[in-house]
Amino acid sequence: MAIRNIPSALPLQERLAPIADGAIDVEARTVTVTFSTGAAVRRRRWTGWDTSVPFEEILQVSREAVNLERLNLGAPALDSHSTWSSRSQVGVVERGWIEGAEGRAQIRFPSAGIDADADRMFGLVRERIVRNVSVGYSIDQARVVEAEKKGEIEKRIVERWTPYEISFVTIPADARAQVRAQDDDRTFPVSLAVIGGMQAAMARMRMRALHLTA
Repeated sequence: MAIRNIPSALPLQERLAPIADGAIDVEARTVTVTFSTGAAVRRRRWTGWDTSVPFEEILQVSREAVNLERLNLGAPALDSHSTWSSRSQVGVVERGWIEGAEGRAQIRFPSAGIDADADRMFGLVRERIVRNVSVGYSIDQARVVEAEKKGEIEKRIVERWTPYEISFVTIPADARAQVRAQDDDRTFPVSLAVIGGMQAAMARMRMRALHLTA
């Protein structure tokens, strides 16, 4: 049986989503975004300094799975996940909610003339130049389904997670380098349950029933 180390903490993660048409209120200077649909994302975990193993991360999106407390307390809207200075904050999350199987949020920009960087970002969003947002989140609880057959990859089902911020971005970071490329060295406690053997087979059956696998 293969043995591998399970981390007790992980850095903040990121995920990309497009800004929908008709989501911008020019008068109120707000934009409504979908920050997660729970789509599977290919990532990599590092097994050494320059070696890694791919896995598929699947976020569960429901009122039970997503902790919206930070979003609803006024989480920052950032430029490209930059946290080095308050100048990187271009807006504030007014509220976050779950609608169907999607995580949504309303972001408010400051009044015109207060902050040049925020004005620029709002203009780019309004003109549909910047069309993507990316959510920064911590993984609070996950279930790992290990690969057992050739051609399969490990799956990490994120059962509980917390959005910390929403960023306006141009293109997503390389998913294979996301964790290592993090500028923020903070980590967040995570509960990981590793599933193998019969448990893995049963988990795969449940995932197929939920249309999470091909």
